[in-house]
Amino acid sequence: MEYTIKEIIDIAVGIEETGHDLYSAAAKKFKDHGISDVFDFLAGEELAHKKLFQTFMDRDDEKGAFTEEYFAYLKAIGAPRVFEGSRKDTDALLRGMATPMEVIQFAFSAEKESILLYTEMKELYREGGDTRSLLDKIISEEKKHVLTLLDLAEKTGLAK
Repeated sequence: MEYTIKEIIDIAVGIEETGHDLYSAAAKKFKDHGISDVFDFLAGEELAHKKLFQTFMDRDDEKGAFTEEYFAYLKAIGAPRVFEGSRKDTDALLRGMATPMEVIQFAFSAEKESILLYTEMKELYREGGDTRSLLDKIISEEKKHVLTLLDLAEKTGLAK
């Protein structure tokens, strides 16, 4: 079986939806305004990335088909939660996280998975073009999210 670029982009949309849901729920869970404001900011960023990826779906200029092996690889590195039939219930996930630092640590891991996946997605667009440039921009923003999370941990005294 072969997969299209649009199916690969659908993975990215799912990841951004999951990130948005997680950060939104985390913003509501913690009452400290400094912490909740950062989680709200990150939720908005994930939503913006989702919308950007959705614009990729309408493009006919970049086509391709990829093997089941490549698709499985992308699943393994970036999005097992998207492929399990439905995204994990973020409320249930957050119930298991008692402190903001636990959420931050989980989010670090998720952001790094996203960076790896989007870096791999760039290989789908070897010829360059607008999509590759947009992926570079999203990768850069995901890296900023890692720094934002680190800054939150340090400023709130959560980092050890």
